[in-house]
Amino acid sequence: MTIQNNSEELFAYLVNQESTGAKMWFGFKQQRIMGIYLACEIAKHHADKLTPEECADFAFRLNNAIYEKLAVKAS
Repeated sequence: MTIQNNSEELFAYLVNQESTGAKMWFGFKQQRIMGIYLACEIAKHHADKLTPEECADFAFRLNNAIYEKLAVKAS
């Protein structure tokens, strides 16, 4: 698995996945990578307001919303 170092690399990775033509370009593996990244970014910016569990829960809900409302509907 490729480790992404910043949001630009993550975005490029996801664009590359989409351009492969694969039906499930935003599948479980990509969602997991995005979820981990989101949780870390949320924690970095909101550690004074949210617990680690809240950051992870929010990232999980956000990731699901991205999948349901953007990735699936856009297909």
